[in-house]
Amino acid sequence: MPAPSPFAAFLSATALFAAPLAPIGAGVASAPIAAAESGGTFLPFSSTLRRCDYSVRQYYDSAGMARATATVGSGSGQVTADVQMALAKPNTFYEVRLIQAPRESAAGCGPGAPGTAAGTLHTDGVGAGAITLSSPLMAGATGAWVSIERPQPNSQLPAEFYTTDFIVKT
Repeated sequence: MPAPSPFAAFLSATALFAAPLAPIGAGVASAPIAAAESGGTFLPFSSTLRRCDYSVRQYYDSAGMARATATVGSGSGQVTADVQMALAKPNTFYEVRLIQAPRESAAGCGPGAPGTAAGTLHTDGVGAGAITLSSPLMAGATGAWVSIERPQPNSQLPAEFYTTDFIVKT
């Protein structure tokens, strides 16, 4: 019996690796794509800590390796964000905020602040989770962005954080 070609071995290894991942990828990606097709803007996240006015807080690194995406849209006097998270810390609570811009640097953006919708995303056993936030459009708002943070015990700074890479127009 002839030995299999290197190409055949590569295809077999690729099929074995990709088959278990296919159901995970399809479930995570389908919701943001569907929401983007209905008029929202798809936003990626990066590990950047930002203040409420969207300025970068320097010299502080995140410890997380999660992958987050959001689809943000507005209409009928509301702004909405569908947030998806994968590869996060399993069975963990994350604080998620939809923040409308522009805002002054001194203006807060915590839960209950004007132009801010906040909620808690709880990841499952494999580190995946989702949340939808909605808020009435704030007078003068021209955009919105999303922040995800995992609190750190005994510190005011988060242990893990992700913010959208840009402000989407509302």
